[in-house]
Amino acid sequence: MQDLPLSLRERNRIDTWTAVHETASSLALEEGLSSATIEAIAARSGISKRTFFNYFPTKEDAVLGTRAPTLPDELLERFRTSGDDLLTRTVRLLTGVLGTSFHGGAGYERRRAVVRAHPELRARIMQHIDASEQLVDSVLNDRLGAADAAAAVEQLPDAVDSPRALLMLAGTITRFAYSRNPEATAVDVGGNIEESVNIFREVVKATL
Repeated sequence: MQDLPLSLRERNRIDTWTAVHETASSLALEEGLSSATIEAIAARSGISKRTFFNYFPTKEDAVLGTRAPTLPDELLERFRTSGDDLLTRTVRLLTGVLGTSFHGGAGYERRRAVVRAHPELRARIMQHIDASEQLVDSVLNDRLGAADAAAAVEQLPDAVDSPRALLMLAGTITRFAYSRNPEATAVDVGGNIEESVNIFREVVKATL
């Protein structure tokens, strides 16, 4: 399905979001994380403190270029209707949810630089990862029982912990995909995810 063109309002919002993030990360790199206060970020960005909170909930999010993950309807629909196996669909769902919180490309390099300079920011990243996994967990536990997902349910072993095991495996594969080549994965999520799932599948086959 082809993406619809962005409205001028949405384009302006994205541009402002990017500008505030670049200002915040630059301030943290140049003057230190303690100097990158919300007031300082807003002032250098030319926006009010109130406007800042329309884009980022915390200064850490502004520095990292992150936001709370979401579960868009199109991701859920793709998970339910895709012809792929359940593991691949779950990995793609998790990757998609993470993508609503983290952005690749040039943003990845900037984020890596600020985390290298300020390792304490990893705690905020982990909060977003945990929140992303909770969203996927809610799908596996609450929505897979729907009639339109009955075939997917049948693929899981009849055990209480099966959804949790599937989520943990999907999380491991997702981390593996990004660790192999984060920038490539950001550019071609589908291709890199499929390759990573196949690697895990072959390793499991070879070791059982």
